[in-house]
Amino acid sequence: MSFGPPGALMERRPVSAPVRRTAPGAFSRDGAPFFVTFFIWSVGTGAQGLARPLFAFLVSGNVFYAPLIAATNALARMAAGPITGYMTDRVGRKPLIVLGTGLRAGSSFAEIFVDTFAAFAVLEFIGQIGVSMWVTSTNVLIADVSDTSNRGRVVAARTVSQRLGMILGPLIAGGLAMIDLRWVFALNGVTKTVSLLIALFLFAETRPDSAKERTSQPGARRGLDFSFFRSRAFVALAVATFGLSMMAQGVFMSLLPVHLKDVLEMPEGQIGLLATLAGAVALGVAMPNGWLVDRFGRKKTLVPGLALLAAAAFGFANAGAFGAVLAVVLLYGVAEGFVMGSSQAYAMDLAPEARRGEFLGVWAVFQNAGAFGAPLVIGALYAALGPYAAFTAAAAWLLVSAVLMAVLGPETGGRARTRAPIRSP
Repeated sequence: MSFGPPGALMERRPVSAPVRRTAPGAFSRDGAPFFVTFFIWSVGTGAQGLARPLFAFLVSGNVFYAPLIAATNALARMAAGPITGYMTDRVGRKPLIVLGTGLRAGSSFAEIFVDTFAAFAVLEFIGQIGVSMWVTSTNVLIADVSDTSNRGRVVAARTVSQRLGMILGPLIAGGLAMIDLRWVFALNGVTKTVSLLIALFLFAETRPDSAKERTSQPGARRGLDFSFFRSRAFVALAVATFGLSMMAQGVFMSLLPVHLKDVLEMPEGQIGLLATLAGAVALGVAMPNGWLVDRFGRKKTLVPGLALLAAAAFGFANAGAFGAVLAVVLLYGVAEGFVMGSSQAYAMDLAPEARRGEFLGVWAVFQNAGAFGAPLVIGALYAALGPYAAFTAAAAWLLVSAVLMAVLGPETGGRARTRAPIRSP
């Protein structure tokens, strides 16, 4: 699939007059540079996600430091997200993408040489500022090149690219970790350097004219505007987003690897295999889910996906053998395939065109708040009361999120796709 003539992937179209387009394929002529970059970036991210908690545990000797590093990383992303979104509306998407990729590449290479938790935490904090700049800017870019009629499939195409990288990354990391965990940091640095070069030379700017006109006006508001976040839709989205980030970053990518190694005594290679399987299942679900949410609406898979994530969290609390853990990991993969694309498309649907960066930057705060606060709380529960209490608490939040989204969140896709986004003041 393709957008059409060369360069059309980066074409700017006003939201008021959407044009029917085909969702970009990850390997189409026009979409390849963008989506291949997501794949390369995610190879390193998937590898780093496995190595990060293990290295924190290795240099500290304390299981609590694994969720702690996830929390401090989330704090960096939480601080950088709104600023990045604000700047993308003023200087463009591409400069922030390039700068963020450079920060993550440099910090990853520097981590090869550290042997204390403090030094590792500082470099990860710097790197996560870069990650926040990349994630927020590329979210805005995806919203620029899509509309409500195809956004689910566009996001799904990105998810496929990311998931392919997230499948390969932990596999490579599992092998490298048996030699030395520091080799994983080198891998992440290389993938981010390649991503930087592609973004620098092949990405085009997508900032819409409405954003340029608004920010160039003499009386334009200079600071962040929070007025369009006072809605039931955003409340439902924020609570759900917090829970999704808590499960992905705080539980699955931080606490669970240490739990499997320290309590269930699984080797790193086996842990990497489980992470790869979860990514493979999510990959298989992503594109069908994109089609479903474009045709029937975002909530049709978002709400069930939140409920399935709650079931997976409760399953992690009770799984004691490899077979049981495997079953729960597969369930987690299905649920993540549902919620990742649906929640992102839902947020992009709500974002006003002229303030798209600001809106998605503030939304990123709730993504990272879940990864910041949840690891500390769940890590403390894990250390004080054990895995059952920790994972069950995560399950309870996700279940509440599903109910709130079902009750408060209006539908934005499918038959409701003509509904306007939140108006910009």
